[in-house]
Amino acid sequence: MTQLLTEEVRAMLGTSVTYVAPEQLSRASIRYFALAIGADPERWRDEAPPTLICESAQLTGRSAPDGDSYLGHTWELPLPQPCAMFRGGNDYQFFRPARFDDVIRTSWTLVDATQRRDRAGEPLLFVTAEAAYTANDDLLATNAETMIFRPLGSAQPEGAAPDAETTASASEPEASSPHARQLAPGEWPNVGTEIPPLHRCIELPDMVAYGAATWDWHRLHYDLAFAQRLGAPAPLVDGQMLGALLAECVLRYAGAGARLTRLAYRNRTPVLAGNTVSCTGTIATVDDAGFSVDLSVTVGDRIAVAPAFAQLAWSSS
Repeated sequence: MTQLLTEEVRAMLGTSVTYVAPEQLSRASIRYFALAIGADPERWRDEAPPTLICESAQLTGRSAPDGDSYLGHTWELPLPQPCAMFRGGNDYQFFRPARFDDVIRTSWTLVDATQRRDRAGEPLLFVTAEAAYTANDDLLATNAETMIFRPLGSAQPEGAAPDAETTASASEPEASSPHARQLAPGEWPNVGTEIPPLHRCIELPDMVAYGAATWDWHRLHYDLAFAQRLGAPAPLVDGQMLGALLAECVLRYAGAGARLTRLAYRNRTPVLAGNTVSCTGTIATVDDAGFSVDLSVTVGDRIAVAPAFAQLAWSSS
C-alpha cells in the first residue's frame, strides 16, 4: 500500500500559522452569509451566525488564490504523490459571538496525521488541524478540522460509489413530525423531542452564492470538469456549508432563548449539486445549563452527515 504518512509529513506536525484579517468582519459579510445559508438577515446584523468565522476565507487576508482558485488556508503537505483533499468534518466550539466590527486573528496548528484504508484498500491520509479565532484578546471560537487526502488515481469521495445502503432516494423529504415545533420563549425542550427539520435543495447557484459569501472559490464546488478529474460525478457541496445548515436548523428551533456553544459533525458521503438535503435532530439532553441535539443530514435515504451534535446554552439576555 502506498505510504502517504511519510517522515516528511510527520515532520510538519506542530506547524503553526497565524492570519490577521485586514479589515473588520462587517455587516455586509454577515448579511451575505445569512442569505447564503437561508437564515433571517434581520436576526444577524451586529453579530454573525456562529459558523461564519470558521468558514470564511476572508479572514486570511490573502489576495491571490492558489492553483485550485482557493483563497483560504492550505497546508501544502509534502505528500509523495498528488492527492485530492476532501473535508472529513469539523468540531466547533463557540465562546462569544463575532461582531461586525471585529478584526479577527486566526491561528492554525497541524496536530495529527493517520493513515487508513478505504473499502477498496486504497490509502487515505486523515489530517487534523486546530484553529483558534480571537478578536480584542477575546477567544471567539475554536475549530478542530479533519481533512482526508486520497491519491488522485483513486480520488473518489468516500462513499461516492452508491451501494444498496447509500443510494439516494428520489422521494420527497418526509414531512415534519406534528410534535416538531419551535421553542416558545422561556420553554424548555423535552428529551426525545424531534426538532423541525430543515430541507433544502442545493443547486449550483446556491453553491456559488455560498462560495462568494465565504470567499471560497475552490473549483471543486462549481467546475464540473475539475470535479470529475477528482473522481466526483458533479461539483461537490462544501462540507462546511452542511455544518452551517445544521447550525441554522438548531438555532431556528431554539429562537432567541439559547445560543450555540458547540457543533460537531462528520461528513460521511458527498452531497452533489442538485441534491436535496434534510437536516434533522432529536433532543438528547436537557439540564440547567442548556440542552444538546443529536443531528444528521440525509439525501433521500443516504446519510451524508453523521454523527453530529449541537450543544446550546440558555441565553443570558
